[in-house]
Amino acid sequence: MTHYATCLNCALDKSACERRSALQRALKGNAVYSVKFKCPERQAFFYPGQRVSFSWSMWETDDYDNSSELPLVFHGTVIRERGSKFVVQVDRGKDASNEGIEASYVFKKNDSLLIKVRPANMQALDEPARAVCATCYHVEGHDEYRCYKQADWTPNGCIHPEAIGGAP
Repeated sequence: MTHYATCLNCALDKSACERRSALQRALKGNAVYSVKFKCPERQAFFYPGQRVSFSWSMWETDDYDNSSELPLVFHGTVIRERGSKFVVQVDRGKDASNEGIEASYVFKKNDSLLIKVRPANMQALDEPARAVCATCYHVEGHDEYRCYKQADWTPNGCIHPEAIGGAP
């Protein structure tokens, strides 16, 4: 069985993808087990700036070492694709599953609330996309300030956070 690396997280149906089928026919019988190729038709499940909800499990342990899972749902903004997952900027505040748990409590080891989420645990929200800086990954309208902007130099792709409410 051949692994098609470019097809990972591709939204197109693998069985209907002509590029993948052509590669399968061309490589059949050549003992090739992994292929990474350029595919102009590739479409990621989610794109930078897209608003998503995602499921997350919080595990709680009592005094007797019994653990229980608390399924939660949070909202966030997709920053970028990273390997088989997507980096998401989690919205500050309480979870969307009405458990009343703050995101900062669940993700307490990550003050900036940047996490990686599997696409199978994500769903697109019907909200407008937000601008994401291509350099520092600052999200439009988010209070987290990560901009690399210098006083006399602005990196390519910077969305100028000072114009959208970020720190100068």
